[in-house]
Amino acid sequence: MPFLTEKIISVVIPCYNEESNISELYSRLSNTLSDITPQYELIFADNNSRDGTRGILRDLARTDARVKVILFSRNFGHAQYGYSAGAEHARGDAVILMEADLQDSPEVIADFVKKWQEGFDVVYGIRPRAAGTRASRFFRRLFYRLFDKLSYLDIPFDAGDFSLLDRKVVDVFNTMPERLRLVRGMRPWLGFRHTGIEYERKERMGGVTSNPSFVKNFWWVKKFIFSFSEAPFSFITRISVWLVVLAPFIISTLLLLAYFDTISWFAALVSSAGAFVLVLQMVALSFLGESMSIMFDEVKQRPKYVIEEKINF
Repeated sequence: MPFLTEKIISVVIPCYNEESNISELYSRLSNTLSDITPQYELIFADNNSRDGTRGILRDLARTDARVKVILFSRNFGHAQYGYSAGAEHARGDAVILMEADLQDSPEVIADFVKKWQEGFDVVYGIRPRAAGTRASRFFRRLFYRLFDKLSYLDIPFDAGDFSLLDRKVVDVFNTMPERLRLVRGMRPWLGFRHTGIEYERKERMGGVTSNPSFVKNFWWVKKFIFSFSEAPFSFITRISVWLVVLAPFIISTLLLLAYFDTISWFAALVSSAGAFVLVLQMVALSFLGESMSIMFDEVKQRPKYVIEEKINF
């Protein structure tokens, strides 16, 4: 059976506490890629796992030179940094980004490669019926639709990080300097010719998700929106304009009430107006605070990650 391509394909897999999935993932990736190309590499970027993940990766690298391992010096908080580290070390003509939990089926990579051969520079997976609880599916769909309204990017609905990037896309991706790395936002910002493929996202095979709580997911959602949207600043501007327009009417009303000795009404309106303005100020300050926190991380110019050890590079 002929290969789909003779070109090199790199697969970048961030992992954290995935000891129950790594061996199965390696087996399925090897079987899939050996039918696609004679030249491939598997790059595992470990985010300082606390279980047996590192030991399994060392064993795989010892027996298969195509397995390459990047070990972070500590937990840097999210898979996005694993994608960045792997992409910066990948030598493939195409680079696949995928998670280690086997929710994204390795077998879908063949479909990605076929679209790539048709001339698409970016091929991403679309999971309209993703696994998870009803609540998680609802909030995921809500996020994509909210982001579509707020962002200046045209991000595809229900598209995750699972994707294929052509070499020229990876080269530009690697030059992007921001410390807050969000693949599904950076990918459409880059442009190029892109398309999506629908697939069924499975339940996690084993282990525990690194984003188990609503609070942690909410943290990433707001970072995502503030990184790729100007809507918060537009909101502040619009509210300020409306306050300028309404201020004369509010002041006139208060003066009339004072003139007719309606002190209780006057006090109520003053309190209401004060509370209203205070709330708006707090909202505006929270928006500015989020933006400043992102700028604070960027201006320090610290490395995106620190590598403790590299294997088979």
